[in-house]
Amino acid sequence: MNKIIGYLFLSFTISMLACNDEHKLSPSGGDVYGYFVPQGEHDYDDKIVDWKNRYNVFTLYKWSPRDLYWSPTQWNEAKENTDGNAYAWTSGYYGEQADEEYVEQQLDLIEKLFLSFYPDSTLQRCLPLKMLLCKELEQIDAAGVRTELNVYSSFDLLAFNWGSERVLSLSSEERAEMKLDINLTFLLRLKSNDKIPLSTEFYSYSNYDTDMTYGNYYERGFVMYDNNDKTNTDWRHYLEAILTTSYDDLTREVEASDESYHGILNDRKDTYGLIKKKYTAIINHFKRYGIDLQKIGDTTIY
Repeated sequence: MNKIIGYLFLSFTISMLACNDEHKLSPSGGDVYGYFVPQGEHDYDDKIVDWKNRYNVFTLYKWSPRDLYWSPTQWNEAKENTDGNAYAWTSGYYGEQADEEYVEQQLDLIEKLFLSFYPDSTLQRCLPLKMLLCKELEQIDAAGVRTELNVYSSFDLLAFNWGSERVLSLSSEERAEMKLDINLTFLLRLKSNDKIPLSTEFYSYSNYDTDMTYGNYYERGFVMYDNNDKTNTDWRHYLEAILTTSYDDLTREVEASDESYHGILNDRKDTYGLIKKKYTAIINHFKRYGIDLQKIGDTTIY
C-alpha cells in the first residue's frame, strides 16, 4: 500500500486559535508534524487507510505523548507531584498506545458503536485530524483518583480505549456505555466546534430564566432535574435520553415519579407536550445533517 502522508501545521499564534477547520491549518512558524498511514503491514491497516480516504482522519496506533497531551492552551498529561505540592497530582489524562495484537478488534468496535451511525460526508467534515488508539486511557484528579475512560476528546483528536486483551471480554453493558460515551462526546464536540449549530426551535419551548423544581421539571419540558447552566445541560440531557433509550421505552407509560428517561414522551410525564416538541425539534435538527439520533438509541448492543 502506498503511504498516505498528511501534515498538521501547529501554530502558537492567535491566527491558529481563530481557525475553525482543524484540517486546514496553515503554516505559521510552528513545528511541523507528519502523520502516516499505514503504520504497519497488518490486515487491519487496510481499514485504517480506507478511513483516511473516506473520512480524512488519521487513525494511529503508534503515536507520541505530544499527540495525546498537547493542546493550544496547556499540556494535559497527569503527573504525580514530588515537590511538596499541596496536591498529590497535577490533574489530567494518561494513555498508552494500543497493543497491535488487538487493534483489529478495537477498530471493529469503533466502527460498530460509532462510525456506522453517520454518513461519510458528516464524518469527513466533522471528525478531528486524528483518532488515537489506546490500550489504557484514564483521567486522574488532583488526589490521584483514576477514572477509566472510553473516549477522550481534545483539540484535534479523539482517543479511544480498549486496544488490549480486554476488548475480547467487554460485556454488553460495557459496550452500551461505550456507545453512549463515544457518540455523546462526538455530538457535544460538534456543538463546541460549531460544526453543527444548536436548534433555536428546541430552545423556544422552555423558560431558562427561572429554576425548575422536582415537581415541575417535566411539565416545563426538561427531562432531568438540573439547574446548573440549563441552556447547556438541557441539550446534553436530551442527547443522553435519546442515545440511551429506545423509542418504545421513551413512549411507554411509567409512574410519574420514575426519574429515568423511560416514559418522557408519554403524557404521564409529558403533561403539556413540551418534551415531545423539544424531542421532535432535536431529532429533525440532526436529521438535516444526516444523523439519526433515535437509530443510535434503538440499536441494541451485544
